[in-house]
Amino acid sequence: MKEAVKQAIEEHSVESRIIGELHNVPPYRVYEIQFGSQRAVLKIDDHRRGHAADEGRVHEYIATETTARVPDVLAVGTDYYITTWDGEIAEASPQVDRTWARAAGVWLGTLHADTRGAFDGFGKPRSQDGTLELTSHKRWVDGVIERVGYHRSLLAGYGYTGITDTVEAFFKDNPAVFDGVGEPVLCHGDVHPEHHVQTSHGGITAIDFEHALVAPAEYDYWRTVMPYFEANDDIGEAVPRAFQAGYESVKPLPGDFEERRPLYQLMNDIAFLESLYLQQRVEPEKREQVGERIREHAAETLSEVERIVE
Repeated sequence: MKEAVKQAIEEHSVESRIIGELHNVPPYRVYEIQFGSQRAVLKIDDHRRGHAADEGRVHEYIATETTARVPDVLAVGTDYYITTWDGEIAEASPQVDRTWARAAGVWLGTLHADTRGAFDGFGKPRSQDGTLELTSHKRWVDGVIERVGYHRSLLAGYGYTGITDTVEAFFKDNPAVFDGVGEPVLCHGDVHPEHHVQTSHGGITAIDFEHALVAPAEYDYWRTVMPYFEANDDIGEAVPRAFQAGYESVKPLPGDFEERRPLYQLMNDIAFLESLYLQQRVEPEKREQVGERIREHAAETLSEVERIVE
């Protein structure tokens, strides 16, 4: 992999070298490098599911077209991208509390407000001919079906076609469940203290856009609140309230967004089931047990939403 990194930085006409590896979680590796006269960070694909170039274009778009704070992008290649080094991000101690939650809500609200009207549909943003492109769907439900199908392509190898096919069939049979979600905005997809660091300027600086999606604003809200706040017994109700208050200090959420909570729980379950097997952070002997627990939760949630739409 270091040879691939070396080849990536040699594509540029600046003297560069690898300083060290920062992160190794499939489908990427992240390195600190010297890029010309400055320290920088390089993220590169290390698995067929990697899409660092797409992520780099999203990051670049946010840096140049919005006021949401991110490190500057120095280069985007076919399977990597390079950003400026931020020492405060590197040295931060991730902590979820009310102060962080409110600042993170403001950052996310800013990203969404700044990208209203920028996209004419829903879908996964891609790097194409040196720019950010979107093969979009007019309906959010079609974007959801596409995402479930994408997760299925990996999960099929681990015996999870039953739950993914059932969830996909539900959305195909009930396209109206997402009526009224609002316009598409650029969503981060993984708001967490490891990716959103409160720095000395008082606000948030964000990184890691591998889960970015053009989606309704409520997608990003539930993608944050359910897995990182509600599922953590050590986090009280004040934290999600602070997050929502920070967000709505910039822009309001749809009035009926809480009604669609179970639908986003379904999406989250399928996405985190893929992450379980792709990122392999759980020990192999426990992975199947955790996967079965997620599958059962998805099945229970699906039964709940099926009753709602009857």
